[in-house]
Amino acid sequence: MISIGTAPEKIASGTIWLYSYSYYGLQMVQLATIQNGLARMPLDTENLKHELDPHPNTDGYVVVLQIGEHLWYRTPNISPNVFWNDLTGALNSLGQPTALRAGQTQLILPSLIKRHITLLYPDGRPAANANITVSIYLWDNNHCKAHMGLPLGTFRTDKRGTIEVRAPLVALYLDDISYYEKVGTSPSGVAYSNNIGLKLGPEEEIVLKEGWQLTDDDSLLEKFELRVQTAAGRPRSGVNIYGNWNTNTCGGSDRIGQTDSKGVARIDLDPSFTRLGLMIGGPYSAGDPRAKDNLRELTEDELRELFSKHKLTIRW
Repeated sequence: MISIGTAPEKIASGTIWLYSYSYYGLQMVQLATIQNGLARMPLDTENLKHELDPHPNTDGYVVVLQIGEHLWYRTPNISPNVFWNDLTGALNSLGQPTALRAGQTQLILPSLIKRHITLLYPDGRPAANANITVSIYLWDNNHCKAHMGLPLGTFRTDKRGTIEVRAPLVALYLDDISYYEKVGTSPSGVAYSNNIGLKLGPEEEIVLKEGWQLTDDDSLLEKFELRVQTAAGRPRSGVNIYGNWNTNTCGGSDRIGQTDSKGVARIDLDPSFTRLGLMIGGPYSAGDPRAKDNLRELTEDELRELFSKHKLTIRW
């Protein structure tokens, strides 16, 4: 028997899920449905394990209770060494269990908390009237730390930059939110990482101060001119400009421009590019393996000049 807050507040309907997680992904299987507060749990763990088919390198398990579309409870992460020996104990870790009679347990989930998340810009201004997508954190242990969670919905910040989310006191995640994070110094001054997504703690009141990218006005992108010439000073056309990028999820290198017939490339950059640098190469198309054999990385002095003057001439 499952209730929220007190025993009489039975859950009318819902679903109980089992997740296994590893570096290779999430796997899930339905454990039970809830009708009028009652869930009938399976006892055959071998059959359940066969149905879930967890990865051999599974890191752990999580039991999740879903009520409607945007209300979730989750257990703490449970070690593989423990989980299959105590499935009932795993479920009971969602709340406060009380044994009733043979084969029956009363499980009272903690009451939902009105949690407040406030978004401020680095200068203290509130990030007002912004749509923020929030989930209960579940898993991001993969190559690019891409998050998969339990969606609580999309909320709009008020004039103070605050949203109110009803959820248990567990870790949350702001999905798809973009922001610049200071990560040290660079030839342009402050070094930034251009990030996507942000994991939060279990606190009831959370205040975040970051360089949010919520509107076009928030972007640090600026226009730059890079001119490439031969050693004799003649323009080099068709030279590719590559930008190395890194975030809190993944990184890589993309072609971000190409010199025209006058040897000039006009590109958009933000200070995160100075952290890992820029390269010129070619003229080859992006992805052409020959490009790797003919690359020239911009020096720190060149990056400093480019970002201070917004233009740079390279003889190469």
